[in-house]
Amino acid sequence: MNNKLFTLLGVLGLALCGCNDNKQDENVISQRYIHKYGYAVSQEEWESKNFPGQIITNLADGVTVTTTVENGIKHGPTTHTFPHSQTVQYYALYNQGNKVKEVSYDPAGFPVEEWIQLSPTRYSITMWYKEGSPMLVEEFVGEELLEGQYFTASNELESRVEKGAGVRIRRDRTGVLLAKEMFQEGYAVQKDTFYPNGAPESTASYFQNALNGQKRTFSQTGEPLAIEEWVNDKLEGKSTYFRNGNRYVEITYHDGLKDGVERHFIDGEIVSQEIAWINNYKHGQSVFYADGKPESQWFYLGELVTKRKFDEFNRLDEIISHLPYSEENSNR
Repeated sequence: MNNKLFTLLGVLGLALCGCNDNKQDENVISQRYIHKYGYAVSQEEWESKNFPGQIITNLADGVTVTTTVENGIKHGPTTHTFPHSQTVQYYALYNQGNKVKEVSYDPAGFPVEEWIQLSPTRYSITMWYKEGSPMLVEEFVGEELLEGQYFTASNELESRVEKGAGVRIRRDRTGVLLAKEMFQEGYAVQKDTFYPNGAPESTASYFQNALNGQKRTFSQTGEPLAIEEWVNDKLEGKSTYFRNGNRYVEITYHDGLKDGVERHFIDGEIVSQEIAWINNYKHGQSVFYADGKPESQWFYLGELVTKRKFDEFNRLDEIISHLPYSEENSNR
């Protein structure tokens, strides 16, 4: 599950509540150890006799962490409060050390998101709107979305994914449309995002959760901002960027790095600069056009050099490339 809040809090919980390592970090103000029958014990007794019960940790930022333990491992609920509050921000349920449920809450106490482990490979996610009505209910196997139901803020079903195919609608907690995603075989194949006013922000093609194909980005008024080509989440080929509706730069990429000629334009048509790149380094001739007259600079792997130096380095590269290859030389 890709959830930054759960990941952050989970790491915090591990750092604070590991029963075999109760070393206090700088953020811990105090810890109490409560036997499951309700009486307090010392840390020494807790660790030596491996009591079942709860560890209550107070942090410097005002958060209280309560962890339930049995046989030296988490077993039962773990909670984190909001800073300087008794309201629970995060809840997790463990079964013999294995997390089987997580829930995050807003400051008003309403649930925001719930994750439940249904089996070793299957889990579900439920999210809610600010007023408490469900936003979505999804079921996954690994990264594949199997089933999904998506609701409006007025609790009306507006789209669904069945057996890995369909439309997923994403909204924020107030009901504002964020994105529409087309799913096939458990993965998004196209994603359209929107501005708060409903105007299209971007449209992109995907393959197994990675950008693959063309991505177009627009301003709120509908003017183009970018046309990019992607392969496996990396820029590949020519990308064109716009300003005030006019093309102002074209950049060639390979494997996510600038590689090829970068061109800048005036009024979308007149070339004002041409810059050569290789592996994200300026390499070769860069030409600047001032009043139609070209002025050149030369770069070798990002360093400004003279044309003569560039030619010398190139000749040296060519000589090296024709030397006999050996594994011993390659490791030097």
